Amino acid sequence: MPKPVICSPATVAVSSSLREARERRRIGLRRLAGKIGVRPATLSAWELGVRVAPATAVAWILGYLRVESAEYDRVMALATHAGDANLIDSSDAQLGHLLWTYEQLSSRVVEWAPSGIPELLQTRAYAERVLDKAVVEDDRRDMEQLSRQVRQQALDRGDRRYLFLVGDQALHGMDDLRNEQIEHIRAAAQLQHVTVRIVPPTETALKSIGAFTLFEDRSDPIVVVLRHHHCNTYLTDRKLLSRYHDTARTLLRRAFDESASTSALSASALIRAAG
Repeated sequence: MPKPVICSPATVAVSSSLREARERRRIGLRRLAGKIGVRPATLSAWELGVRVAPATAVAWILGYLRVESAEYDRVMALATHAGDANLIDSSDAQLGHLLWTYEQLSSRVVEWAPSGIPELLQTRAYAERVLDKAVVEDDRRDMEQLSRQVRQQALDRGDRRYLFLVGDQALHGMDDLRNEQIEHIRAAAQLQHVTVRIVPPTETALKSIGAFTLFEDRSDPIVVVLRHHHCNTYLTDRKLLSRYHDTARTLLRRAFDESASTSALSASALIRAAG
């Protein structure tokens, strides 16, 4: 079986934006292809990210679809970086957009959360507390909550596998929310396609690893995402992907090696970890 094609973040962002813009106008792919003078197969490849759409073609399509100027400028800025292996996305208006697109392309999502509960495992109360501490503006708060809700619904459907590696430290703090949050994690861990492992305190080399989300297709990494308060960093450089892939496996081995770790998150294990 051939290895998955690794598409650059800008290419994925442009392709999904072209597809969504066309669908908003309710114009069929063949009709649009005819209007702009390309074969339907070519337009389809551009919309799927299989081929990189030339910047001139992107401008032509966006112009024909009459997208708003702000969206036009955003997509055209991305089109000029289609060949870049990595991308820093600081666009508040599209917060979570590219993250969601990569999630749809993956067969497994691996998330390492050393000091906080992973976003997809957070209760609403916990998520709101996190946003309060981050002093997030109202419009960005709304976007983050919507993104989390959409992604959590996808997790519940079971379209892909999820592996959450949660640092022991993440289960400390927020005492008034802890019991509800632990029950929520335990319920998620009962789903057949969800695995939650607690990674106990370990050597300095692993303690220094910041949070990341690794998206895989057929067990091969296709992108790693580093999430920050003001931006998301997407990495598809093959050396970096390999490094993060190895790190995820090391964290998983560490979790399995310790008696405090449990895939089912039994009550006793969580109490011991959180206490």
